[in-house]
Amino acid sequence: MGVTDFLWAIPVFGLLIFIHELGHFSVAKFFGIRVHEFALGFGPTLVGFDKGDTRYNLRLVPLGGFVRMAGMEDGDVDDPQGFNRKPAYARALVIAAGPIMNFVLAALLYASLLFFVGVDVSESTRLGEIMKTCDTVVAGQTVSRPCPAYTAGLQKGDEVQSINGVAVRTWQELQQVVTESGGKTLAFRVLRGQQTIELRAEAVFEDGRWIVGIRPSAKKAPLGTSLVQGVKWTYQTSIEWVKGLGLMITGRLAPELSGPVGITRTIAETASQGIDVLVLLAAFLSINLGLFNLLPIPALDGSRLIFLGVESVRGRKLDPTRENIIHFVGFVILIGLMLVITYKEVAKLIG
Repeated sequence: MGVTDFLWAIPVFGLLIFIHELGHFSVAKFFGIRVHEFALGFGPTLVGFDKGDTRYNLRLVPLGGFVRMAGMEDGDVDDPQGFNRKPAYARALVIAAGPIMNFVLAALLYASLLFFVGVDVSESTRLGEIMKTCDTVVAGQTVSRPCPAYTAGLQKGDEVQSINGVAVRTWQELQQVVTESGGKTLAFRVLRGQQTIELRAEAVFEDGRWIVGIRPSAKKAPLGTSLVQGVKWTYQTSIEWVKGLGLMITGRLAPELSGPVGITRTIAETASQGIDVLVLLAAFLSINLGLFNLLPIPALDGSRLIFLGVESVRGRKLDPTRENIIHFVGFVILIGLMLVITYKEVAKLIG
């Protein structure tokens, strides 16, 4: 991984946060709610401008964002265009729009990958991308060097027929032979057009497995199919996320929490593998952000929706001061948890 790989965290985080807050902002404007500020980040303002009655700010700490609407603070409850003056269904749509936009973004990212790049055709042994550089550990240091497949002369479109005399019929069989090679020389017999060629490569050890730096061929999908499949992948990923959460709550699965440092490192590692893999990760993170915000934890969108549900059942509004205190306490707890996770991640890196 290089420095540029870590820099990919900025546009990825920025996109996910911007889309989330844009959802809140757009629906608020649709219902005529006055928005005082649309902000990306927290802390001191770096740059900003005014347009209409809204201030648009980019703040110092890029770990979130917010849309500050009239009628949501104690000293601003009398604004006729305030959030608190709108019916419950309108307020619920404003709150839900953030997570919903994260799901929409994920579906569009999946669809764009299917339409522009395609999906792995794993039932064949035809080669797709040939990676130019691979990271391997030499004398305890991670070193980037040309991938074995690239050095050996393997090319996109080559169809692998056998490795070391062992016939391979599927991508899974091909992967298994490479993974179990232990770094020994691999003799590839490939079909290139009408010509059969034999090439040799030695696998390198990367991320706990032996690789040569190849990926399966991909097949692009039509636009309509891509959009439908993007929605399906988003739904399936969301269901798996919810199942995983259930397993963690019941103690059948160990909790895995990542903070800004861990996620940034994951983005960097993914970026080093290619833009297509990074798009997949961005879609997955967008789904995570949407679902996490729907959890019934004070300060998150999910808890605000629950308060609105209680209000609808009671037939009268809750005390805004008390509700704000609850959300503030929840926000402090979440920030504290994030700081603890970040501390552990940093300590692990420097330890």
